[in-house]
Amino acid sequence: MPYYLLLCRSITHAQRMNKLLERSGVTAPYYRAPAGLTNRGCSYAVRIGADRYPAALRILQSGGLPPMRVFYSAGDGAYREVAI
Repeated sequence: MPYYLLLCRSITHAQRMNKLLERSGVTAPYYRAPAGLTNRGCSYAVRIGADRYPAALRILQSGGLPPMRVFYSAGDGAYREVAI
């Protein structure tokens, strides 16, 4: 299943993104970012289903919590960065 990973500055940023999205009805689990997606040692990511990505991005931007970077995965384990 395709999804997007929204990279966050910190675990606190990921938790805030999660809460904002969940309150808006978007499922948004957070966890450590996969190795290789960031040059920072302990970045976190919020996972969004591909069908909910446009709405999630609007919600986060209007809430003042934009992601640092965004990656797309078709579900095959490979990631490609996408423009925000």
